[in-house]
Amino acid sequence: MRNRRVLLTITLLFACSVLRAQENTHGADTTLDKAIDIYKEFSLTSFADEEPPKIIDSATLRQHLIGIKWGYSLSNVAFSEDITHKPIGTPKNFGIYYTYYHSLWDRMPYFGLHTGIEYNEIGYKHIVEGDPDAGTVTTETECLYQALEWPLLSQFRVDFWKMRLLINIGPYGYYILSTEMEGGIPETTNKAGIGLMGGLGLALVFNPVEFHIEGNYKYTMSHFYDPSIYSQDYWVYTHSNQIVLSFGVFFRLGGGKK
Repeated sequence: MRNRRVLLTITLLFACSVLRAQENTHGADTTLDKAIDIYKEFSLTSFADEEPPKIIDSATLRQHLIGIKWGYSLSNVAFSEDITHKPIGTPKNFGIYYTYYHSLWDRMPYFGLHTGIEYNEIGYKHIVEGDPDAGTVTTETECLYQALEWPLLSQFRVDFWKMRLLINIGPYGYYILSTEMEGGIPETTNKAGIGLMGGLGLALVFNPVEFHIEGNYKYTMSHFYDPSIYSQDYWVYTHSNQIVLSFGVFFRLGGGKK
């Protein structure tokens, strides 16, 4: 009789344990379902009617700009010998330009190519100092030339707010067209040449219009004059240089991102 009671007690305890385990499992499933429901409720795409917006890689951005610039320049020529001269200022600096912003080798999204054609005046003022004792006075002669130039620049950019910081660097070429000096362009003047230029700028961006303010420095690698202009024995090397402050208006082609 006693053994039967012990066996009945053990059976009842086992049955209670099984029922308890089933209740715990059902409760865990309910808790998990609730947790999943909560996650769904706060998901960013749970209530979206459309697919989530596509994230565009900055390395794939493309932008084309075309515009015009006008500038005031201060031109001069560097002489290897002590020849008295000084810079000359001119407001005749303008042209049409094309800019292509893209990623360099798909790794540098802040790169751009800037080129165009511009009309420019280059030169200097040649000074002949007078001698009061001899009754001569100091004279200044404007040696000013009209030229076409073709810049081919790398234009790096950094965008912030509705503005863009510009960094220009690269080569340019020029060809002298005419001059107002008596006798025309001297034979000793090299009409064509190449040089390097660089500078900084700031753009105010309004899609599709942008306003640019830039400051650039140009220095020719070619000789501005024939080195033997003064003597066949002692050559004088000349290189023109120029500081240009410009204002431009550019239009974005095809919309584009940013």
